[in-house]
Amino acid sequence: MHDQTFFSGGVFSDTIDGGRAGADIELQLDGVHATTSAGERFFLRFSELNVDIGGYNDRMIFCRNADRSVTIFCDDKKFPKSLSELSCGVLDEQLHLKKKKLKAQAWQGRGMFMVASIAMVVGLVALYFGIKVAGAAAVQALPVSVDRQIGERSYDAMNLGRKEIHDATVVDAIQQMVDRLSPHAALQGLEFEVHVIDSEEVNAFALPGGIIVVYTGLIEVAERPEQVAGVIAHEISHATLRHGLQRVSQSLGLTAAAGLLLGDVQGLFVLATELFQLATINSYSRGQETAADTEGVRMLHAAGIDPLSLAEFFEIMKKEGPELPDGLGWISTHPEHEARIMNVRSQLATLAPQEYKGFDIDWDDVKSRIEK
Repeated sequence: MHDQTFFSGGVFSDTIDGGRAGADIELQLDGVHATTSAGERFFLRFSELNVDIGGYNDRMIFCRNADRSVTIFCDDKKFPKSLSELSCGVLDEQLHLKKKKLKAQAWQGRGMFMVASIAMVVGLVALYFGIKVAGAAAVQALPVSVDRQIGERSYDAMNLGRKEIHDATVVDAIQQMVDRLSPHAALQGLEFEVHVIDSEEVNAFALPGGIIVVYTGLIEVAERPEQVAGVIAHEISHATLRHGLQRVSQSLGLTAAAGLLLGDVQGLFVLATELFQLATINSYSRGQETAADTEGVRMLHAAGIDPLSLAEFFEIMKKEGPELPDGLGWISTHPEHEARIMNVRSQLATLAPQEYKGFDIDWDDVKSRIEK
């Protein structure tokens, strides 16, 4: 007879809307089963399981499959023991290393227990959603250095599965766009870093802190460099408006949110790294996408780059989107093209007159280099 087989926890998976969901976990003799509130089911076999530890207080147990496409997690203190019993010793070696680490940090654990007790008192006074809202506000109040750490950890943990382009002509072209835009960023202190990835996917994204990734598929479909600059301005806006941190704050559990209010950002780092490893980098809300369009147009205008170039790119997507490869990673989660085109044109009509200047870039040469 096993002491406990049912637990509360959650699941990370790119098949879940938003990449994360709470779940009921059941340990059976064949492995770990998880069912979300929406009825989605996940299963990890013990023989194929990788166990890791992290989260708030270093007590969250992460159970992953080999390709990390599914992660089932739980911070119940009885979860490791039940894992050991139900797996018939298969996971003992992995769990032993984690328990050894916890034992070495026992003194810290006792101290954090006191902190957690205080957090529980706070929780009795404030409603659950009050703490969540306060945690989200605390995220927005964090220094920009936290954005950078999250971005670096996430990029290092990503498996983009494609080679990076180091051709100076190609990289310098993208860098020139970023250099024109960066002085007009709404958030100061970001350190922009450019990476160009060899992929047919029409995609680009910016991680918190300013790491910018552009896929060659985006360069190939753009008719002129200003159109790529428009997309980059949109992605930079996600970073300057801290939309990535907002996504992380929405995924914070009650315990991690309370810990953040007490100054502990480790839980934030763990959840952020997990979230940005998923194929949901561009999965922002409709409101965030509209805000990034608006801020992107402002940046383009301030930098002397024609904002209509962004509308032109939407026109290309509207006309050629179904024929483009790999599911249009950049555009697939964004609002409707026609509405975005109208919004760009409407906003542009409200801006002061500006003399726009193009880029000194041989665009045909850039495109020929990525086609080799």
